[in-house]
Amino acid sequence: MSEPRSLPATPETSPWDTTEYWGPTDPEQHPAVRLVRERFPDAFQEVVVFRDEVTIRVARPALREVVDFLRTHPELRYNHLTDITAVDMLYLRERPRFDVVVQLYSIPRRQRLRVKCGVDDGEMVPSLVPIFAGANWLERECYDMFGIIFEGHPDLRRILLPEDWDEGHPLRKDYPLRGYRDYVQPGYESPAPRIRGTLRRPGP
Repeated sequence: MSEPRSLPATPETSPWDTTEYWGPTDPEQHPAVRLVRERFPDAFQEVVVFRDEVTIRVARPALREVVDFLRTHPELRYNHLTDITAVDMLYLRERPRFDVVVQLYSIPRRQRLRVKCGVDDGEMVPSLVPIFAGANWLERECYDMFGIIFEGHPDLRRILLPEDWDEGHPLRKDYPLRGYRDYVQPGYESPAPRIRGTLRRPGP
């Protein structure tokens, strides 16, 4: 198997642009790590590299500011929001209970970056909708599945479950595997009614 080939540095690119890897093995040399640490010394918590993927952990209140900095800084330009999700860390650590995970991608530099922040029940995470419109539905899904509140979201309500669902958030690790109640009673044999319709062919 051939070794990954780095792209040559040009005035329009950077030595950090690679086809498969983000750069050198020392994460402290990564420009995003260095610049975020310099700009947000109180919010920067740690950097983790796993399988050549860089993750920056920051304090929850600074999440929006950090992501906006990564988006707009001319040396970074992480201008595409790939995903927002969450992980329930119950049974794995004491606090905070959840990790909110933001996946970013720099289109001009072809680099990926992950930003995490911890959040407990009852705490709010700054919404990223003001800087990435695509965060709207992603944050609603996190709220629906985990119960995480995004402060400043314009329309934070359920997106997958019914809006009147009152039985919690199914991706929490303490959520019962079969839900909180049975929806089908054992021994119920009455067939559901058939829905009949007419076949319509395309055309006038």
